[in-house]
Amino acid sequence: MQLIRLVKSGPDKALSSLIVVTIVSGLSSAFLVALINHAAELIAFGEPTSLRLVLLYAVLFLIFVNATSIAWRKSNRLLQSRLSALRLRIAGTVRQAPLRGLEQLEHSELLVTLNRETNSLSANMPLLTGAVQSAGLLLGALLYIASLSFVAFVIFVTAALIGGWAFWRRRLIMNAAMVEVFQSEADVVRGMVGFTKGFKEIRLNAARNIALFDQFKSFADTQQSNVTSVASTWITLIQFSSAFIYAMLGALIFIVPAYYDGYTDIVYKIVAVSAFCLGPLASITSVSHLFANAEVGLTRIAEIEEKLNALKEPAHAYYDPERFRGLKRIEARDITFEYRNANGDLQFTSGPWDLTVNASEILFVTGGNGSGKSTAMKVLCGLYPKSGGEIKVDGERITNRTQSSYSEIFAAIFSDFHLFDQMFGLDDIDPDTVTHWLKRMQLDDKVTYRNGRFSTLDLSTGQRKRLAMITALLEDRDVYIFDEWAADQDSHFRDVIYKELLPDLKAKGKAIIVVSHDDRYWHLCDRRVHFDMGRIQAQQA
Repeated sequence: MQLIRLVKSGPDKALSSLIVVTIVSGLSSAFLVALINHAAELIAFGEPTSLRLVLLYAVLFLIFVNATSIAWRKSNRLLQSRLSALRLRIAGTVRQAPLRGLEQLEHSELLVTLNRETNSLSANMPLLTGAVQSAGLLLGALLYIASLSFVAFVIFVTAALIGGWAFWRRRLIMNAAMVEVFQSEADVVRGMVGFTKGFKEIRLNAARNIALFDQFKSFADTQQSNVTSVASTWITLIQFSSAFIYAMLGALIFIVPAYYDGYTDIVYKIVAVSAFCLGPLASITSVSHLFANAEVGLTRIAEIEEKLNALKEPAHAYYDPERFRGLKRIEARDITFEYRNANGDLQFTSGPWDLTVNASEILFVTGGNGSGKSTAMKVLCGLYPKSGGEIKVDGERITNRTQSSYSEIFAAIFSDFHLFDQMFGLDDIDPDTVTHWLKRMQLDDKVTYRNGRFSTLDLSTGQRKRLAMITALLEDRDVYIFDEWAADQDSHFRDVIYKELLPDLKAKGKAIIVVSHDDRYWHLCDRRVHFDMGRIQAQQA
């Protein structure tokens, strides 16, 4: 089971301690029931209860209450720590995965599954913990029944195993139904994303709007049907468990005495402890659907983690962010890169191409849409692993060992950039410096920088790119890549970037690579290379 695997995924010490406390809790409950039965028997025969018996009851009661409380806290803490470790493990895998591999994953599935399942497990942990505690109480009750009558114990356990087997079979059916629920839920989420992200397109095309809504309605109807089916299965399980418990009690009272001499003397004790079992059994069966959810959810997370592990690149043995600082030249020779889909089919080839990048130089990269410009830039800075060729920095060949150090010389803003609301990795940055750049980027009337974060990211695309530019400039890297950065700027700010900011960077000895369609500014570069069909077709000084 995935839930058991999750519990066992961390240090054994915490789990061993929990098991010990849970056993103490179960045993103390069994002794309490035995003591209560004994006291009731004394009272029934008119005999007084002794002070020793009262003190023993008080001691057992305190042990039970404290052991149960400690076990509850320990189990909840254990499960929450395992979930936290799971989140960290997956986040660590994601940050080490290659970009191209992540692009081939369904991001919505990744985020929805991780958020939904881990949050659901986290929220339901107290209920699952209570069910585990109830199992400990049941164990204690069974031990007490065994001390009273081995025959009754065998009957009880045999019946429980048969009932448990039937219950488990039904639960497997519910697990399969839960998989269908999750799949239909993903379809509903995907359909809703179509309404939000494709809002402009559907508002301008009534037929598309209607077709999308019809598809969403189909998804919603399927989801409703699947959830209703799961609920019916769960109700059946609850009804079965309740009926089974009373059937077993009836057998202990009406059938067993006819075949077992001496049973009448202890039947009331066995019935009392069996009735005591009703609460724990009800607690376990009432959350059985949560165990099913947890099992299916953790299975889906395990599948995603397996996909991520398949993408994970080995950690580079050498990392020095200063290794290539102050570079003079980057030389890329015979570079190729192959775009392949998830099935391994070749879709596009970039290269072979040669490219030289010099410090204190503004290099423009031009070409039509789909010509391979952005792909080449991602290969150049190491986001995509090259399929062939070599890259040298000041004559030193970049290898797997030095790849991480090499990537540290780049700051890039690609067309699909992500903007963080704080400057991670720039904790010591002077707020006055950030404020200066906000003014220069003409954002000071919209954004402020306080307590290490920007006040808002609710900006236009062009303004967001300017905010990303501020972060890139403050990183102070040797090579800057701006992929269609000016495309969303007004004419005034295009002049600022091309005629002021880029020359300032050049004067500081930076290498600047600008991917651009804007031919009005091509005369401002030192050199221009033109891509077509994944290859460099022309170079101009």
